Amino acid sequence: MTLTTTDADARLDATIRMAVNRLRDGQHVTGCWTDCFDTGVMPDAQTVICLYLLGVDDDDWITILLQRLLEAQRPDGTWGVYPGDEGDLSTTVECYYALQLHGAWSGLPERQAQAKQFILRQGGLKRCRNLTKVILAIGGEIPWRWLPSPRVYSLLFSQRFPVSIFDMVTFTRLHVAPMLLLSSCQFVAAPADGRMLADLMSGHLWGRRLQSFDKRGARRRLSRRMSHCLAWMLAEREADGTTAGYHSSTFLTIFAMQALGFEVGHREIQSAIQAMRKNLYRSPDAAYVHQQTCNAHVWNTALAVRALLVAGEDVQSSVVQKAVQYLLTKQQHGQQIVRLGGWAFSSNNTQHPDTDDTIACLEALCLASMTQSAAWSQGITWLLGMQNRDGGWSAFEKDANKRWMEWIPANDMRRAMHDPSTPDITGRVLEFLLRYRVLSVDDPIVRLALQWLHRHQEADGSWFGRWGTTYIYGTWCAVKALLCAQVQSSAPSIAKARAWILRIQHDDGGFGESCQSDLHGHFVPLAASLPTQTAWGLDLLLYLYEAEMDSRMQDELWRACSKAANWLVTHAKAGMWEEEMPTGSAFPGALHIRYHIYPKIWSVVALKHYQTLRQRRFRLKGGESHVGSKPTTHVSFAY
Repeated sequence: MTLTTTDADARLDATIRMAVNRLRDGQHVTGCWTDCFDTGVMPDAQTVICLYLLGVDDDDWITILLQRLLEAQRPDGTWGVYPGDEGDLSTTVECYYALQLHGAWSGLPERQAQAKQFILRQGGLKRCRNLTKVILAIGGEIPWRWLPSPRVYSLLFSQRFPVSIFDMVTFTRLHVAPMLLLSSCQFVAAPADGRMLADLMSGHLWGRRLQSFDKRGARRRLSRRMSHCLAWMLAEREADGTTAGYHSSTFLTIFAMQALGFEVGHREIQSAIQAMRKNLYRSPDAAYVHQQTCNAHVWNTALAVRALLVAGEDVQSSVVQKAVQYLLTKQQHGQQIVRLGGWAFSSNNTQHPDTDDTIACLEALCLASMTQSAAWSQGITWLLGMQNRDGGWSAFEKDANKRWMEWIPANDMRRAMHDPSTPDITGRVLEFLLRYRVLSVDDPIVRLALQWLHRHQEADGSWFGRWGTTYIYGTWCAVKALLCAQVQSSAPSIAKARAWILRIQHDDGGFGESCQSDLHGHFVPLAASLPTQTAWGLDLLLYLYEAEMDSRMQDELWRACSKAANWLVTHAKAGMWEEEMPTGSAFPGALHIRYHIYPKIWSVVALKHYQTLRQRRFRLKGGESHVGSKPTTHVSFAY
C-alpha cells in the first residue's frame, strides 16, 4: 500500500492517540491499572481443588473457574502451559482433578477419557511436578512418601547447616516452608468421597485407606527445626493473611495451619481465602475470567505511567497524579535496611520488594518530576544496595547465585531455586542509572555492571531475558544499557546484536519468539509475529538507528524500523492489539506469563519513539512531517 507522507503520519498519529486513550481509560478509580496477570489454567485448577478440600462453598467463584477449565481443554483432551505446546502432564492432572472433585465431567465421557489416556501415557501421577504432588497428597490421592523427605529439607532451618532457607529465591522459599510442615505432619484433608484418581496411578499401587488426620499427633511430630519453620512461615504472612499475595503459597500455608489445629472458620484463614478471591480477575465485559497467581497492580501502574508520559501526557493530569500517589503508597519501608525503599510486584506484597518493580516505579517518579522527593532517594539507595558481587543485578535477592542448588535431589524446578544476576535485570538497572543521570559512566558501580553485561552476551549476539520471552527481551534490555553507556555502534557487542535482531525479523516486519526459547536455552522463532515482541524489536532497532554512524547501515535499520512500525499500525484495532501468547516467564515449561497490559504499553512506547524519529528523519531528508499539510513526496509507509 502506497501512502503519502501525510497519510502515513496521520495513520500513525491516530493509532498512538487511540492507544493512549485506551490506556488512560483503563485506570482504576484507586489510581492503579488492574489488567490481568495471566499464568494460564494452573492457578484456576489449583484454586478449585483447594476450595473443595477446604470445604469452601462459593458457587459463583467455583463455577466460573470450572467453566474456564472446560473451555481451555484442547481437542486432544490435554491442557498446556502456553498455546501450542504439546500438553503438560501436571497441568492436565490438576485440571482433571478439579473437574472430577466437582462432578463437572458429567456428560463429557469422551473428553474425560482423552485426558485420562494422556495422563497414563505420560506416566501417571508419580511423574507430576512436586507442587502438583503436594496438592494430590493433601487430597489423599497419593502417599506423602512420593515427595522429598522433610527430614532432609528441614535442615534449611538449622543454624548449623551451611545452606539456609534464605539461599533460596523468595517465591520458592515461601512455598518450601508450608510444604515441609505438611509433609512432616503427613496432612490429608480427607475429601468427602474418598480418592478420586485411583485409576490414574499407572501401575503404582497404594493400598492404604484414607484415615482421619490426627492433629495432636502431627504437633507432637514437629521437631525443633520444624518449629523454626512454623515461626518463619507465620511471620511471612501479610496483613490480609496471604503469603506475599501468591495464591499457591497462601493455600499451602492455610493447609499447614489446618494441620496444626486451626479450623477453616478461623478469622485468619477466612481472611486469606477472601484475599485470594480478590485475585479473581474478570474482564470489564465479563468475557474473560482467570484466577491470578497474584495481582500485578504495582508493575502495571508504573509501566502505564511511563508509557503515558512518554506519549505526551501532562505530568499534572489527574491520571498521572493519581497513579503516582498510588505508587508512593506502595513503597516499602521495612525495618531491615535491605528492605527500605523498594517496591514489590503486587499491591498486597509489603515484605518482598524486587529490582524490576523498583526500577519501573523510579522511572515513573523521575518522569513525573519527583527526583527531589524522599521516595526517590530511598528507592535509589535500595537499588544500588542490591548490586551483586559479580557486578550484575538479580530480581529478588542479593548474591543468591548458588547455581549448584539447581541440582539438589528432587528439585524439579531447576533455576527457580536461586536468583543469579541476569542480563535483562542488569540491563534495565544500567539503562535507568545512566539515562536519568543517577550515576556516570565512570562510576565503579557502572563499570562493574558493564563488564558483567559484556561477558554474558550469547555467541549469536543476543542476550538472555529471564523475565521476558526471551532473547528479544534480553537483547532489548542489554543493548539500550550499552548505548546509554556510550558504547559505539561499531563495537563488536553492538554489531553482533544488530546483525542478530535484523536476522530474526519476520518478512511481515514483526517479531515473534516461542516460549521454547526458555526451555532450550537458545532463540526459537515463533511463526507468527506478536505485538509485544514486535514493540520490543522496534524499540531496539530505533535505538540502534540513533546510535549508528554509517549512513548505509542507518538506511537499512530505518527500513527495518518502518516495517515493524507498519506491522503494529496495521494490526491495531481501535488502539488495541490482540495477543494470546505469553511474553513473560516465571518457571520455564511450567508457568509462563501473559501480561494483558503489555501490548497496550510497549506498543505505545515503541510507536511514539518511531514517530519522533520519523519526523526528525523527514526534516533532515527534506520531506514533509506535519500532519495535515500538503505532501511533498509519495512514499510507502514501510520505508
